[in-house]
Formats: sequence, C-alpha cells, structure tokens
Amino acid sequence: MRPLDNKLFSIVGTWRADVVCRRQLSVCVFSGGNSRRMGQDKALLTHPNGGVWLTALVEQLCPLGLPIHVLTRHPSHGLLLKQQPLVTVIQEPPPWAGPLQALARVLPGLSADALLVLPVDMPCLRTAVLQQLIEAWRLRPDQVAVAHDGDRLQPLLAVIPTGAPFLPVLIEQLEAGRYRWLDWLSRVPHHPVELPAAVMVNANRPEDLAALSS
Repeated sequence: MRPLDNKLFSIVGTWRADVVCRRQLSVCVFSGGNSRRMGQDKALLTHPNGGVWLTALVEQLCPLGLPIHVLTRHPSHGLLLKQQPLVTVIQEPPPWAGPLQALARVLPGLSADALLVLPVDMPCLRTAVLQQLIEAWRLRPDQVAVAHDGDRLQPLLAVIPTGAPFLPVLIEQLEAGRYRWLDWLSRVPHHPVELPAAVMVNANRPEDLAALSS
C-alpha cells in the first residue's frame, strides 16, 4: 500500500470509528403477537433453561449492558419483568398491524441512534450470537445488519439505524398501507450477517414446539 493510501485508510478508519462511538444502541423485543397458530401466548411458554421464553430471552440480553425495551400488548408481560432494572415495558396501543408497524412505534421515539430488534419467539438465541450481530453492524453502522441463517434472511433479527432513509421510508410505506417487513428492508441499505441457523429456530405452531423440545 502506498503512503497516500495508508493515510487515506487511516482517515476513513478514524471517521468510521467516530461514527460508531457517537451512535447509541438499545434493544427492542417484539412480544405483542397474538400467537394464533400456537394457540397460546408464545412469550409465556416454559423455557427449558427456566422461566418462560420472554424472561429467558431478557436474561440473554442483559449481559449486553444495553437498555432493553419490550413492546407488547399483553399486560402480563410487564408483571413478569418488573424486577428487571434494564427493562422498560411499552404497552403497544391498537391498531396492531404486525411487526413493521410495531417498529414504527419504537424507532422514532427512542433517543438511540440504532436499535437491535428481535422477536420473542426465537428461544434459542444466545448472548454471543447477539454480540456477533452487533459487531457486524458496527463495521457498517449506516446500514441495517440483518440476520441470515445460511438459507434465507431472518429479518426480525436485525440492528437498525435511525433517521434517513430508514424512518422516512418506513413511514411512507405504512401510510401506503404496506405492512411487509421485507418490502421495507429491500428499500433501505442493508447487509446480511450469517449466524448459526440453530439459534434462530422460530416456533409458530404446536408441532414446531414439539420438534424444538425433541
């Protein structure tokens, strides 16, 4: 590398590090679904490591040392988490139109510059994997870092920057009555982060739960 290239690389690296340092990161767990296919509230399913899916996920998030928000329509979730000092439970008002609208409720209202979002129904997620996703985002903090299981995107597990173009595109899409998360993601800068497929198992039906238990 030539001396000029070295200098340019140093300037770009310093700028990128400064961008990362100035960004604040927080967490939001989407826990407000009605769990129609499961037939019961997935957040309250018993977890093999103790507690229920919601509390087990929060235990994996706490070592990150980040503010944690749980967005839910279920008052019982707040009661479960009232002893957790890092956790703020946000009661989501109607209408409930899926995760993209849920994102719009938290993305503009937080003081953070980026948001780690994740669903409550990935009971195998672990702290180390979440740290891996965060570190991948820090390398490109101006893009959404979205989980990929080696076969397809897992779009609800992502680190999302705030501001333009992310929030304006989100609002525009919702105002047009379009609620597909992948449609929004395709319109904003993003990059996949490959993570172990086994930790992103998503259980939506009783048979999924039976397979997970086995």
